[in-house]
Amino acid sequence: MSRLNTKILIFLLTFSLLSCKDNKEKRKEIVTEKIEQFSEKETEWNNLTNRILENQYVNSNLGKRIYPIDLEQSLSTELIENGIKFITVLNDSECKEVEYATEWTEYPIGTLYLTWTTCGNLKQTEKGFYQSDSSFIEIFGIGNNWLIWTDSDFI
Repeated sequence: MSRLNTKILIFLLTFSLLSCKDNKEKRKEIVTEKIEQFSEKETEWNNLTNRILENQYVNSNLGKRIYPIDLEQSLSTELIENGIKFITVLNDSECKEVEYATEWTEYPIGTLYLTWTTCGNLKQTEKGFYQSDSSFIEIFGIGNNWLIWTDSDFI
């Protein structure tokens, strides 16, 4: 019986590893499609981001999750129409960032975040940049201070 358990375990591990590779390729395809859709509306996203950075409620809640329903009607409606669950904002003279947690995807992505940033490693925002530090987090540079990162951790 122990041999059978070992064989089953090896089969399951092999199957899991192969399916993770397939999921990674599916994630890349989905994100590439989302980047194309974003690029068509980049000007609108830039305008939305500027309005968020100037919003009094946002600036009194920096670093916290801000849900669309917390904001004035026009911002709230625009965020909801764009499939945004919540935003997180940093806004000071050295670092400005608006991170949009989207509802754009399902498995195998988990959560997809659209981020505009002037903080940290700006190489990550360069068009065509790609990084995968683990099997769960992937970063895709869009250009013009924009990036998409995915969190595929099922927890």
